[in-house]
Amino acid sequence: MTKSMNNNYPYNVINYPSNVADIESSKGGFIFNQLGIDNIELIAKYEVFKKMADKLGLTIEPMPTPKTEETDPKKNILKRIAYEMKQDKQTRLLTDKFQPIVEVLKLPKVGKSKAMYITVIRNIPTLFDVATHHKKAKDSYCLILFAGLHQPSKKISSEAMKIISKIIKRKAFTLHSVDLAIDTTDHRSITHNRKGAFKDNLMPYSKQGVISKGSSLYINDLEHPSISRVLYYDKYLKQLNQQKKEIINNDLRAWKRLEVTLTFDVTKRENKGFIYYINDLNFLDDLYEVQEVARLAKVGSYSNDYLTYQLNSLLDNRFMNNHESREQFNSVESLERFKQSDFRRYVLPM
Repeated sequence: MTKSMNNNYPYNVINYPSNVADIESSKGGFIFNQLGIDNIELIAKYEVFKKMADKLGLTIEPMPTPKTEETDPKKNILKRIAYEMKQDKQTRLLTDKFQPIVEVLKLPKVGKSKAMYITVIRNIPTLFDVATHHKKAKDSYCLILFAGLHQPSKKISSEAMKIISKIIKRKAFTLHSVDLAIDTTDHRSITHNRKGAFKDNLMPYSKQGVISKGSSLYINDLEHPSISRVLYYDKYLKQLNQQKKEIINNDLRAWKRLEVTLTFDVTKRENKGFIYYINDLNFLDDLYEVQEVARLAKVGSYSNDYLTYQLNSLLDNRFMNNHESREQFNSVESLERFKQSDFRRYVLPM
């Protein structure tokens, strides 16, 4: 049982099974076969967020120019915005009539690992709709994107997670979307040839069709209240393209990833932010839906341990005040230590 704001359940503090041996890791030394939150998107008043960032010692800067187009984070963000505009059939704006503003806040990193950023986006249709709903100027709001929270091969610092925790606890920052991801092993290549079978397997989620592009299969049009996208892709190939200078172990050649995007109405009064959502029974309903998508996609067995670890750490930063998580939040050792602990602020009943 977990806490639900709508049902007045208290936080449970119980003994949690200590089963460290079942934490799977690759030869590269990172956790595997785990469900976790990869991206979180919030919407906030831009000036309010700027003041909070300043208090946290963070500086908002223009997004840096990438060295190569293949690793261009801005390109990926703009693709996401373009998809959003395509989905928003009521928008009266065309892609050539506005220019999104993309800024970043650099977060503390682990050793010599790559920098981690909070991305801040302005001047996009979703924000115009929010501003119109609240009768504010069109430039009043921004979208805050926390990306890469479940990237096993990328080192995440506990300091970065503590900063993210402080931001997502703000009730005034409404929840726009959450990406849940599962890493799995699949020895078959993801090509156009799998499109038909993928569509058949994912019914009824795939009722509107499946898109095949490169080594990815997308379901973008779903008749579902929460799920807005299902993506299944070759994670190994993506790692090779984005991290050419890093060694990708051969045991990862079958590495595939399933991502499910949940989106929310940012104009509803019930939308009181990320913390409210994860403490609500709607979150559990969505997790069961993700579980069903994974089953239909033929994803093998996986664990919720990393997701539980993420949620507990975001709720209570004391879970990161130990040697292992200070060294690296998302290491096998940090997850093992968490599983051995008896105290929990948050327990998933599934």
